[in-house]
Amino acid sequence: MKNFLIPVDFSDVSYTTAQYALDMAAHLQAEQVIFYHSYAHRPADGYDEHTGYKQTTLRHLEKMASKLHIPAPLSVRQFIFLADDQPVRLGVEAIVAHYSISLIVMGIAGLSDIENTLIGRNTMAVAESGAAPLLIVPRNHAFRPIKRVVYATDLKNVEHVTPTASIIRLASQLEAETHVVHVDPATQGQTPEKILGKREILKMLAILHPLFEVVYEPGDKAEGILEYVKKHHIDLILMASRNYGFFQRLFHSSVSKKLLNIADVPVVLLKNRPVA
Repeated sequence: MKNFLIPVDFSDVSYTTAQYALDMAAHLQAEQVIFYHSYAHRPADGYDEHTGYKQTTLRHLEKMASKLHIPAPLSVRQFIFLADDQPVRLGVEAIVAHYSISLIVMGIAGLSDIENTLIGRNTMAVAESGAAPLLIVPRNHAFRPIKRVVYATDLKNVEHVTPTASIIRLASQLEAETHVVHVDPATQGQTPEKILGKREILKMLAILHPLFEVVYEPGDKAEGILEYVKKHHIDLILMASRNYGFFQRLFHSSVSKKLLNIADVPVVLLKNRPVA
């Protein structure tokens, strides 16, 4: 991976997320790490519009980075600090386009955080954008080498919606064992469509030699995925992010809200195009 982007709001969640991002960037030998803050929600007074607030924000970003542990082989020379007054989604999209971002890293604290706090709403907005792969880090989660990843699939239209290249690139760079899980308490994955979907997805990911399993005991899909994660000691959950209707389909669904609320491992929302 080349360039990491860390949008921050200087909250405690931002600090723990930034530390996770630095540790992962070092592990994957990233070239640049970009710290970004949007001051679109700045106070109405107290700073000069064109110079004071931006410069103050950049100093805060530098101060934030100085409080983090910088693991080898990263160094501060690889850090870039950016700030502007655009909404977070627009600012992130512009940075992704200019710097060829491999991975955006943001944090959440749980379901209430998604719905009620600024960082939660910003994370949702960036997820809706789908500008680049987005890694969502649970509160207070420390980085550890990722040995196993799982891709959660509904086995529908897999040829068109599975981010195959991104899964292969990320799993290969992490040197991680790849699992594919389908939660289906109703049909246990035995409909003609799902049998075909399983065959196709295993063919598409064949280079990774993935392990496939259907989970059919729990009635709740999110709980089924999390049970699989715990049982197999999964370090990272992969999900597809489809741009069309993504916000409504993913974050407004009870399944995904519950998954993000109870997951104690990070979740990556992957695009169909490969990770750089």
